[in-house]
Amino acid sequence: MFAPRSGGAGGEGYPRQPALLPAIAVPSTTLLARPRSHRRPLARVTGVAWTAGVLLLLIILAAILAPLLAPHSPYSQELLARLSPPAWLPGGSWERPLGADDLGRDVLSRLLYGSRVSLVVGLSAALIGSVVGTLLGLVAGYAGGLLGDLIMLLGDAQLALPFLVLAIGLIAVVGPSLGVLIVLAGVSGWTAYARVTRGLVLGLLEQEFVLAARALGASTPRLLLHHVVPNLISTVAVLATLQLASVILLESTLSFLGLGVQPPEPSWGSMLGAGREYLNTAWWISVFPGLALMATILAVSLGGDWLRDVLDPNLRHEQS
Repeated sequence: MFAPRSGGAGGEGYPRQPALLPAIAVPSTTLLARPRSHRRPLARVTGVAWTAGVLLLLIILAAILAPLLAPHSPYSQELLARLSPPAWLPGGSWERPLGADDLGRDVLSRLLYGSRVSLVVGLSAALIGSVVGTLLGLVAGYAGGLLGDLIMLLGDAQLALPFLVLAIGLIAVVGPSLGVLIVLAGVSGWTAYARVTRGLVLGLLEQEFVLAARALGASTPRLLLHHVVPNLISTVAVLATLQLASVILLESTLSFLGLGVQPPEPSWGSMLGAGREYLNTAWWISVFPGLALMATILAVSLGGDWLRDVLDPNLRHEQS
């Protein structure tokens, strides 16, 4: 464009080249992007979360190793040891560290085996509720229309009716069993998953990456599996953890009323129900299952809160 001038060593005498393009104002958000937090998830674990995690791990290990840890069979009865107190009280013995119930069965052994029932029912019911509720919420959010309205109407109808009364009526007709209890506990929580999933799907369908995939001709299965479902996993996982405590409490309630796990199978709820008549004379029959139930629900709830703090991007940015 311009002819170079002669002379001047080292390129002196050459004019400054003009700018070929005008200056472009770059938004400050691209230059001053939010710094990513390099803190690992374990670095954000508080003391309360550590305590809850250790407690929950001990409960799970106690349930798995119950045959090795239990000093007696949870079904064996010894009437001579009936209502014997814990080892640290007068008249107690380390043969039965937590005492015996009204039939002479070891409370510690039944407590260890009862943790199996609570965890199996809780985990199974949480899995059923999360799968059924997430699928129905996904259909209601993506399909919409009359089908989506019917699914949400069914959920609203279940929330409007007292589920405990319905469970009692159904168990009275079908009969109490562990399978019926798991199905009832799983069905009790599907509405929460469906409502949350439907709201998330409606929001994701308006996102640019979903609109771009749809404009490029992505099929419905590919759109859901590759773009929608991966963005639901973290929220559903947190909700399942929080719902697990409610399911365990529901199982204990039904067992306390005699509609859950049937004797002689040990369960924390049935142990609470069997010991309510001996609160003044043999309080250990009910107190220790109640403490175990409280510790489990507290540990699961605190673990769910920590998982939510780790997986929620908004809370993660606030802590970074």
